[in-house]
Amino acid sequence: MKGMFYIICYDSPSNKRRTKLHKMLKNYAVSVQKSVFETFLDGPGFDKMMQKIYALMDSSVDSVRVYGLSRSAQHQMHVLGFPGRLKDPDFYFIRLPGQSDQVNRQIIDTDPDDEELPDWL
Repeated sequence: MKGMFYIICYDSPSNKRRTKLHKMLKNYAVSVQKSVFETFLDGPGFDKMMQKIYALMDSSVDSVRVYGLSRSAQHQMHVLGFPGRLKDPDFYFIRLPGQSDQVNRQIIDTDPDDEELPDWL
């Protein structure tokens, strides 16, 4: 099963909500900057993540943006520096409580001009 690639970014005037959003998103995505995450999610995984985002945010003052990128848009995405491009996994991890630090997501660097890019790019 392949998921769609998403970029999630957020901001909140509340340190408490920002911290809660960050901790929750670490269960679904890889933090690539302080408040920017990238992930591949299938439909049910995306829906569950969105429900949790809505439950944590105050829509009158918080901002959460979720961008879904097509394969064509992913081709045009430029990634400079660490952590590189997130690779669409052939499998997904199910975390047990207390094991959040034990998951290591795969990250790869790719050259957009490379003719042998994976089919998901």
